[in-house]
Amino acid sequence: MSLETFKPMAYGPIGDAVIAAEPHTEADPVGVYAAILALWSGALNGLVRMSDDRPVVVWTVLAGESALGGKGTALRVARKMLEHSISGFLEARTEGGVSSGPALTQKMWEKQEETEGTEDGTDTRVILIDQEWTENLRKQNTCPTFASRLRTSWDGDTIRHNTTRVSMVVYDPRLGFHAHITPENWGEYIKPRDAKGGSYNRLLPVLVECSKVLPYGHKEVYPDIQGLTEAYDWARRGPRLMSLSREAARRFDELRAHFMNKMADMPKHITCYVERTPEQIIRVAAVLTATERKTTISRKAIDVAWAFVQYSMRSVEKLVREDTKASSKAVKTLPDLIRDNLRFFGGKVDHSSLIRRLGNRAKADEIKTAIAGMSDIKVITGVTSGRGRPGVEYRWADKEDETAAVQEEPAPVIPEPRPAQPATLDNPNTQELMLSEGWL
Repeated sequence: MSLETFKPMAYGPIGDAVIAAEPHTEADPVGVYAAILALWSGALNGLVRMSDDRPVVVWTVLAGESALGGKGTALRVARKMLEHSISGFLEARTEGGVSSGPALTQKMWEKQEETEGTEDGTDTRVILIDQEWTENLRKQNTCPTFASRLRTSWDGDTIRHNTTRVSMVVYDPRLGFHAHITPENWGEYIKPRDAKGGSYNRLLPVLVECSKVLPYGHKEVYPDIQGLTEAYDWARRGPRLMSLSREAARRFDELRAHFMNKMADMPKHITCYVERTPEQIIRVAAVLTATERKTTISRKAIDVAWAFVQYSMRSVEKLVREDTKASSKAVKTLPDLIRDNLRFFGGKVDHSSLIRRLGNRAKADEIKTAIAGMSDIKVITGVTSGRGRPGVEYRWADKEDETAAVQEEPAPVIPEPRPAQPATLDNPNTQELMLSEGWL
């Protein structure tokens, strides 16, 4: 992003510092800005709130190509610029690698236990910084409680986890979040069906790319964010309750009405990512206003926050659009996949082998139903393999097709596999295999 494109999003001492740093770093200015918003708001979490007690924490995700995106560079510049103000918080409260709901709860519960009864009061603040988010997304997507704990933490509501030894209850979760991902991995691991649950519309994804190529040996400059140390001290002497000025409230109502009208025309697979746009505007504006040690949010802060959130919305639209294009080119139907595998096995395949090949992509009963409707495939029962009870085999319906099939080059591909099911007795595919092999 060019500096001129970024300037409408810049506000206060943070905006000024990012603009001052831009000539001296290859990082995308909007990436540096997004990282600072996440880290700064994580430090303010619980200390600064809206007047109705809502949290103001902002969660950001930098989406960019490896090396070309400059995601790590943006985070490094952001941390250096915050070194004089909240380095103590970042050193003590930064976590990474959390991939389950219980682990997430435990991190904040431990901070709660450490600080309960201290002079400064109970403090559950934790900020997750995940520069290799893809690795954890794989695990997070398999945890049945991670997404719900994440949502509840953003909302600031109580989260719980019980074990045989202890009952962990975090009454005031204060979670910050910042992560990095490539556009390709966004498409692979973050789907509209997951966003509809509400987890991913609490994030502000931002597309980034390196802003320039500087000469070898150049030295980055990290301007200090003026007044941020004093603003952090001001917040800690709180609590600080934020509210909108009359002009800001009117402007917010206009923007909210505009957004609601726009959302009515948006495709469903995009709206699920941006449904919390009005709340995101409020949060970004509150976090920026706190840098000036003020509790009244101005119209200018609302406009600047809207510019940043709008860019995030455009980023989401591009990420989802590119993913949709990629998926539409490669998707095959289940009958096509069955035919591909029949070719792969030379024109005939037993039921067990076919389930193994397609077990993570379709259930056993779905495979049976599909084959029943395929006129070019016949089902042979009572086939003996020398072990177990007689099984089922699938072949081409006539010899000519079978001969042609052996000569064809197999390419069974599916771009978007179903999540793997655990190999337990409750898994219908496992039961099918055990029956066919004579184990049940």
